[in-house]
Amino acid sequence: MSSLSWSEVFAYHRTRKGIGKRSLLVDRGESGYRNVFLPDGRILYQGEGKRGNQEPVGGNLCLLLAQKRGTPLRVFLRERPGLWRDLGCYRVEGHRYSLLPEEGRWVYWFTLAPCGCEEGL
Repeated sequence: MSSLSWSEVFAYHRTRKGIGKRSLLVDRGESGYRNVFLPDGRILYQGEGKRGNQEPVGGNLCLLLAQKRGTPLRVFLRERPGLWRDLGCYRVEGHRYSLLPEEGRWVYWFTLAPCGCEEGL
């Protein structure tokens, strides 16, 4: 797992949004999204959209399609401002759409599982 600058991550990810066409950005809450890092290496990744009910469009649709097709996505973890770690490839193993009681809205939770299908950055 290598450390990367934002410019290196952006060159691969190509968007400032968390969900790109071939990669995802994760953090430990700095973005306002509640990613959960499980002891077995999987990640519960909150879907796109910070207000209102999340819909199956944009980044959420990308992840739903990646799950359906089994498409691997590279995951980058923000360690601190300007420093990222390449966690490697993950597959969208599953998802659920559930009520976030404290906010009174429905959100997607995508389960990301490491898949060992490494491709060089």
